[in-house]
Order: sequence, then C-alpha cells, then structure tokens
Amino acid sequence: MAPFSKILGLIPARMGSKSVPGKNMKLLDGTPLIQYTFEAAEQSELLNTILVSTDCPETAFFSNCFAKITAPFLRPANLATDYSPMIDVANHALNYAEEHLGAFEYIVLLQPTCPFRAPGIIDEAIRHVVRQNADSLVTLRKIPDAFNPHWAYAFGQNGLEKVVERHTFTRRQDLPATYHRDGEIYITRTALIREGLITGGKAIAWLNDHAFGINIDTPADWARAENLVQQWKKQTKNIFSY
Repeated sequence: MAPFSKILGLIPARMGSKSVPGKNMKLLDGTPLIQYTFEAAEQSELLNTILVSTDCPETAFFSNCFAKITAPFLRPANLATDYSPMIDVANHALNYAEEHLGAFEYIVLLQPTCPFRAPGIIDEAIRHVVRQNADSLVTLRKIPDAFNPHWAYAFGQNGLEKVVERHTFTRRQDLPATYHRDGEIYITRTALIREGLITGGKAIAWLNDHAFGINIDTPADWARAENLVQQWKKQTKNIFSY
C-alpha cells in the first residue's frame, strides 16, 4: 500500500426512500440494513476514516454506536432529495473531512443498499486502484447472456429496433461479454470528486462474481435479500457479527 494514500470511506444514507420506506434502518433478518455495510467497512484495514452522510437523526445516532463509524453532521435538506446528485453529497462530506481531518487521496463510496459484500473486497479493491495508480474504480458484474445488450430491442419510430446496431450475433457463444455496475463499491480520487466526477480519468474495474450480489432498490429486491440473508450469514459468521 502506497504510504501517501489516505482513504476516506463514505456511506450515504438518505432517509427518503419511497420504494422501500425507511430502507436503511429497516430490519433484514433482525439486523438494520445499514449495519451490513458498517460491518464490512469496519473490517477494512485501509479505510482511515468512515463517515456516514445522512439526514436522519435515528441513522446518525445508530452510526455513532459503532467503534469505527461516525456521523458527525446531518446532511442538509437540499442534498437529501430524490434528485440530489451523489457527487454533491460526496463533495459535502469531503469538505467536512478535509476541514477536520486533513487531506485524503481517495474516497470509497459504500452504498448501504448492497448488504452482501464479499469479505475483504473493500481492501482488495483499494489495493487494486492504488497499485494501478488509477483515478477511479467501480465494481462490475457480468450481464447474463439472456439480457446482453446485443440481443436487446426497443420500440422506435420505425418499429422494432435493435439497441446495439453494430453487430448481429445469433449464437450465445459469440456474444461479447458485457458488464453492469453492481453498486457495491466506487473508489474515486478526491481530485476527481472536486472536478464533479465519481467515475472518470483512468477508470478501472473490479469484477465481482460472488453469489450474493444485490442492490436493494425495490420491494422485489428486498424479498430476494430476505431469501439470501440466512445463507449469507452462515457463510460469513466467523467474519461479521450481527
């Protein structure tokens, strides 16, 4: 690990979810959803500081009960709407961190809607971005062949149209691999945050293939998480405590 790299962990936790009300503090198998991300962040050896950015007093109080987690401010209302850009939230937290704790090289954004991170993945991703001297990193997952954009269609003005026009692939075996952001980890150089970007510059990926990937956005996602959580806890019981 390069000695110059000081890493800020940021957990954004807005209280205004409409699809799953009270999502961050909602109990998933008896554990508040956000606690899964707290546990993963506290296992990291490379996060120097872990801040929670929230507009919810209950979430802030709960955050401050953890040894390595702190919610030292309440996010202003203009940064807690359905339309508030995440880059503005990151800049707000970075302003606080730099004023009180000094400069940081990278921000690691950890969304609480992704409760089932693989053990050790945060530090593995940090080491990867520093080793590659990259400006940003996102965790990706392979898109299943059935949903590959090369086989996707849309209804246009002239009828049915292929979404990707460049090639026609008739066999699954010929499809190029494509990937989607899974939301688990974003790492960004702080200089890039100041430019208004979470992903950019020399951008690299961490390919995620563990079986528990989920980003909870809808009631259906929550139901799927409830179906996975017991197996997840069984596999990680010696690493995380719930």
